[in-house]
Amino acid sequence: MQQNYKNIFADLPGHSRIWIYLSDRKFTEVESSEIVNEIEPFVKSWTSHQNKVKAAGTLLFSQCIILALDEDVEAVSGCSIDSSVHLIKSLGQKYDVNFFNRLNMLILTNGEVKMVNYHELESYEQDKIFNPSIERLKDLREEWLVPLKETLFI
Repeated sequence: MQQNYKNIFADLPGHSRIWIYLSDRKFTEVESSEIVNEIEPFVKSWTSHQNKVKAAGTLLFSQCIILALDEDVEAVSGCSIDSSVHLIKSLGQKYDVNFFNRLNMLILTNGEVKMVNYHELESYEQDKIFNPSIERLKDLREEWLVPLKETLFI
């Protein structure tokens, strides 16, 4: 399981599209390994309009699934996005977690990655947040972790 996101998906260009799915709990080491083993074959076989896409995926911090797709190779379609959402929903059901609660935020506080509710962010204004609204790989690599007080979240 990857922890360093600064060089994530080195074979994909910075303008690749990304999707971030935050689980409402951390996965165990065994679960994390199983999840990565489900993500890898999915991204290797991921298609758009029946054409193979250049994609990658991983689990970060035992809690955050990142999928990336190079749209220069093949533009993403609604059906291809649906297939990725199906993967995430099936992982959610299998591990009894919710990946779709957008009030869950990932922060870095006292050197630890922690999930907090959006409504609790003011208590962490001196900490950093993993910006959940980024959509490009370049932004993930360079601007994902930002000071909370410099965002619109508080």
